[in-house]
Amino acid sequence: MNNFINNIEYYLPEHTIDCHELDKTKPHWHVRNSLPKTGVRYLHHSAQDETTLQMAYKAASKALAGLSEKELPDTLIVCTQTPDFLLPHVSACLQHELGLPPSTKCFDVSLGCSGYCYGLSIAYGYMAAGISERVLFVTVDNYSKTIDPENKTSFLIFSDGSAATILDKPKVAPSFLFGTDGSRCQAIRCLNSGISVVTGAEKDAPIAKPDLQMDGFNVYQFTLKTIPAEIRKLAEKAGTGMDDIDLFVFHQASNKVLESLASKLNIPDEKMILDLYEVGNTTSSSIPIALKRAEQKGMLNRGDRIMLFGFGIGLSWSGTVLKY
Repeated sequence: MNNFINNIEYYLPEHTIDCHELDKTKPHWHVRNSLPKTGVRYLHHSAQDETTLQMAYKAASKALAGLSEKELPDTLIVCTQTPDFLLPHVSACLQHELGLPPSTKCFDVSLGCSGYCYGLSIAYGYMAAGISERVLFVTVDNYSKTIDPENKTSFLIFSDGSAATILDKPKVAPSFLFGTDGSRCQAIRCLNSGISVVTGAEKDAPIAKPDLQMDGFNVYQFTLKTIPAEIRKLAEKAGTGMDDIDLFVFHQASNKVLESLASKLNIPDEKMILDLYEVGNTTSSSIPIALKRAEQKGMLNRGDRIMLFGFGIGLSWSGTVLKY
């Protein structure tokens, strides 16, 4: 039987920031006191001239390594909220860089922390409809280039990174669940981005740098009030109880968020993945990176029933239950 998730590869920039070292330059941040809440010791930041496309390529090329021409994906989906340009779309450029044939179906999806399960559902829908046989799904974000280094809330959490997942049509359909509370859409936003940079601006006015802003308290309250019930709803929809899930891999938002969710849902420690210490919050790539690292550590095995659940920008959420 085909596994829906065939393989995952990921890329994290070599340049790392040890958050403990920030105590020397930003003592007023009290970083060591923040670590138990964030769970992040090391941040990964792309090089100054490193693009979103380049990061996507580094993960995708590893995923495709060793595949024959017949084994190549016929569809390429890229999930990103930090494209190098408004146009062209990242997936078109990535298709060229990877040497995939012109027949490859390519498109981008603009989603953040809920993007992985959304992408899985789109890929499965294409397969179920007979449009695609194999999908390469790439998640990638270059957040460090949008974060003010004096913005403690965002700086201490977000890392740059990318993941590439090869997907095949499974015999048993995964269960999916989605939702959005657009009334909170301003809780996480990037100012001075998109076409708004020039629309309505005064003539010859300098273009301001992108500026990621996050209302951490609002996002935390949303997560704790909304997401637990949605997770239970997904388990019910999948026809399984929470106790029958072998492993829960949620968006790696922060230790505080994940520990709070585990407490509300009575998830045992051994079934809950917390993998922020060396990686950070890589938005849409956090779930696939956590999956790959869990498999490498022997915490995840083929045939396990797993729940994946992402939540964040929008504010939106998405989840799936599947056999790994």
